[in-house]
Order: sequence, then C-alpha cells, then structure tokens
Amino acid sequence: MSSSKAISVELSATERTSLSALQDLSNRDLWSSAVVANAGRRKATAHLVAHLAEIERRELVYDEGYSSMYDFCVRGLGMSEGTAYRSIAGARAALSFPVVLSLLADGNLHLSGLSLLAPRLTRENHAALLEEAAGKTSAGIRVVLARWFPKPDVPDRVKPSAGKGSRAGVEPLSEGRFEVHFSASESLKAKLEHAQNLMSHVSRELEVVVERALDALIRELENKRWGKTDKPRRSRGTKPGEPGRAARREVYERDGAQCCFVSESGVRCTARAFLQYDHIEATGIGGGDGASNGRIFCASHNLNAAKKTFGREYVEEKIRLRQRRHSDAEDTEAREKQDKLLLALTTQGFKKAEAKKATEKLVGEARILSLEELLRRALALLVPR
Repeated sequence: MSSSKAISVELSATERTSLSALQDLSNRDLWSSAVVANAGRRKATAHLVAHLAEIERRELVYDEGYSSMYDFCVRGLGMSEGTAYRSIAGARAALSFPVVLSLLADGNLHLSGLSLLAPRLTRENHAALLEEAAGKTSAGIRVVLARWFPKPDVPDRVKPSAGKGSRAGVEPLSEGRFEVHFSASESLKAKLEHAQNLMSHVSRELEVVVERALDALIRELENKRWGKTDKPRRSRGTKPGEPGRAARREVYERDGAQCCFVSESGVRCTARAFLQYDHIEATGIGGGDGASNGRIFCASHNLNAAKKTFGREYVEEKIRLRQRRHSDAEDTEAREKQDKLLLALTTQGFKKAEAKKATEKLVGEARILSLEELLRRALALLVPR
C-alpha cells in the first residue's frame, strides 16, 4: 500500500476503539471484550468466505479486472498470500458443503483447518470428517487426515542436506537487490560453469552470466510467440483466423506484454503469464486478423470472453473434446512406450514373461516418464540390488 495515499476510516461510536480506551477497562471487561471481538472475527470470516464462494460461482473476478480468485484476494482485498490461499480453499469447500460456513462462524472450525480438509471432503464423508475435525487445531486435523487417509511409511534413506538452497525463492536484500536461490541438477550446474568459462573474458559473476542468458532466451521466445524482432520480415501469410507476425508483434508491444482487460470500474488485469492473442470480434462471426481487431488477454479473460460470445455450454464442450483428444494422444504415446520398453528388455536377454511383468508394473508411469527412465525403472525391478 502506497505511503503517499491518505487513508481515512470513519468508525461508529461502538466501533471506535483505541489503546487508551482499552486501558480504562477492568481486567474482567477487557477479557470479555476480547472474547466478543473474537466471536465477531469468526462471523466476519464466515461472511467473507460466503461472499468469495458466490463470487467464484458467478466468475465475477474476471469482469472486475482480476485474472483469478487469488489475484483478487491479494491485489483487490489486500490479503497475504497464505490468507488468500486458505480463504479460496474455504470458499470452494463452501460451494459444495455450505455447512462449513456455520462451523467457521461458531468457532468449531478455523480457516487453516478447513483448507487442510477441503481437498478430502466428499459427498459421502464430509459430515463424519467435519464432525471429527471440529474443535481441533491444524496439527490435530492433520492427525485426523492421517487416520482417514493413511500413507505408507517413508523408507529409510540418507541424503546430503541441501541447506537453504533446497527451496526456490527470491528474497529482497536491499533496494534493487535480491537473493535468488534454487536447487539445480548436475547438468544445470555443468552448463552454468561452462557459460562462466565462455564469458570469462567479460565476467565470471553468476549474476552477469544468468542475465545474459535470460536476455537471449527472452529474445528467442518473444520472437517465436509474438513475432518481436529487431529485423521484421514480410509475413509469408497465415491460415484464416490466425494473426500474422506483424499483427502479433504490434498488439504485444501496444498492450505492454500484459493482459489488457480493464473492468468497468477501471481495474486493469496485471497478468503477464499465460498470455494469449485474442480477437476483439471473433473471426467466426466476421472479425478480421489485423492488429486493430487484436488484443492480449490472459488465459482466464480469454476464456471468459469466449463464454460471453459463444455461450458457456458451447465453450465447455469444446474444452472437453480437446481434453479427450489430448488424453487419447497421451494413452497412445504411453502404449507405444510400453511396447518399446518390452522390446528393449527382451532384446537385452530377459524372458518375455518377466519383461512383460515389469512393464505392466510401470503402466501408471508410462504417461509421465521418458522411455529411458522407464527402462532404468524396469531394470531396477528385474535386477534388484
């Protein structure tokens, strides 16, 4: 919040509270007043969560200039990141199970506990699970969840401590200076060292090397996705409905590499990730491909605009079809990897029956792992240490 902005808050006589006023209270009155204030806090929390649930249901955040509920809670309501996460989790739980609002209001459940429970609540278990969690601390609720949804024991292992660098993060050090730390693979470490050696005639400082590398990456990606280049060429033409490089470049630069949606009250979306080129007037109803009919929207505002233009049911059906095609393609790729894995194992001398058994154990991982990684996993199963 800017310090240059004057803030004035008018309080009613019953709301006007200050340290000096509290100092005049007796011990008993002060204690009672704190209890009353806390009861008000609980009710206010439940009231706010209910509002967030209805805003989520109506998808109002997009019309008001925010890219997500999280963006609205942090930027619009001034919540901390953690409070925003917990409030949204509570609101989404309330949409399916409204009883959580009364539990929040009467103090039988707190927002932190609800955010832990929310992913596990179902139509079948919510009543019993909420009853068992009522009145417990976050630690107590974790115990309840462990009893309801047990996990296997963690195997014994000893590994090097990663220290502070084990968690990615950016921490401010001073004005304009930040500490950046993250975990890296051995191959990334080797690449960084190689880049330092290549730039040794300029500087071996990691900051200089990484910034130079990011400059090159940004140029490559902006050119590929948005046609941004110092030496623009004449467009070779595009498919109907697809903007050319010149149009994408003009719109990207005009909108400042940021979602350009602005709400009726003047709030502009600040999203700079997952940006998409959007036609102001859809090409399906006569809109052109030129820059004058283009704009940069984030994925959320692009989807919201499509729903308003073509209708929610039409858009959601298109999404389901695309997801189905994507899932089918993944299934096909996974089956092909399993066939190649079986062939590789039998080629290495394993009997077909045992090779097939190892392959079947890795069915669930075939969609996410490379063939090389699958082969290593299969060999570990076939030749245990």
